[in-house]
Amino acid sequence: MRKQKKGFYNYFTKNLLKGFLYLAVLVFLLILFKNYFQEQHDAIQHWVSDDYSMMLVIFLISEIFVGILPPELFMIWSIDEPILVYTTVVATMTIISLIAGWINYWIGKKISTKRFFHRLFKRRLRKFQKRYEQFGGGFIVVAALTPLPFSLISLFTGSMSYPAKKYLIYSSFRILRFIVYGIVVWHLDGYI
Repeated sequence: MRKQKKGFYNYFTKNLLKGFLYLAVLVFLLILFKNYFQEQHDAIQHWVSDDYSMMLVIFLISEIFVGILPPELFMIWSIDEPILVYTTVVATMTIISLIAGWINYWIGKKISTKRFFHRLFKRRLRKFQKRYEQFGGGFIVVAALTPLPFSLISLFTGSMSYPAKKYLIYSSFRILRFIVYGIVVWHLDGYI
């Protein structure tokens, strides 16, 4: 049991560090993009910040389809706004991410009995199966807090007929991720 806890904390720490490293790389690339492609950067920035409803729709689609675009990118796009607008955007993104995870959980539950699911997904998702066997619901917590593909893990969780109440409790750690990353990104204003 003690060895299992240590393994969980090592796995969680490793993925958390990957998350902050990923954020640092993203910020670095955005700074480069802004410095060398100022016109394109400004066009994207204005397009996004002029229509937050469109940005949030794009975020929802991204979250449902395995988090194609990182949430931090959307936070960075909102950084020039006043704190109240920025906080509203981050809070809305948090709710959208939780809803997208819940949708994927139910999709996983519905398609788990289909033959195509077993052919296409089961082989690719074996590594997640191993993590569930090791860490149980803690694996959902790690996915909620780190850059692991939260939507994909939600889909897989549903396909395993994991209890919905437990999923909701563990996935609610996603809120903490958005709060922490939202604060970190807000303090990067002026650098990006």
